[in-house]
Amino acid sequence: MFSLDDQARGLEAAREQVAALFQSINAPHVVVPGRRAGPAQAFIACLRGTHGFSVGVYLWLSETKECAVYTTPATAQTPEEYRALQTEALGFVESMGFMMDNLNFRSLSPEHQAELLQSVPVWRGGRAATGGTPTVSPPGQPGTPAAQTGAALARLFSSF
Repeated sequence: MFSLDDQARGLEAAREQVAALFQSINAPHVVVPGRRAGPAQAFIACLRGTHGFSVGVYLWLSETKECAVYTTPATAQTPEEYRALQTEALGFVESMGFMMDNLNFRSLSPEHQAELLQSVPVWRGGRAATGGTPTVSPPGQPGTPAAQTGAALARLFSSF
């Protein structure tokens, strides 16, 4: 259900929109279409948006300093659908050899949440710590308001 989004290079979202964040505790060697194979770190971002919850996968290829963003058009309207999307994302990255850790984002203080979002590559250059409208930023282009990128956000963490 997750597919590679070649246009996405990261995510901008308000700290308050992050429902959960997972990070890999290992860096297996992975092959991503169109990129050089190498060690990678995985992140799963679960976001709360105007159309429900969305889940996306972000791979950081450390040797080449590239990313790969995997999205799904599915959004979750109920807690059961949200858990199913989260479980699907975990299964997806685990099938590539990643071992994931739930960072328990919501239980952290707002200050620690902001620090965490600034430290992970998913939000580097984004507005996660200061808030703002969630947007997808393709390479070389500034982010656009979510209202104008509804389809892109639906694909990118359905509203990471």
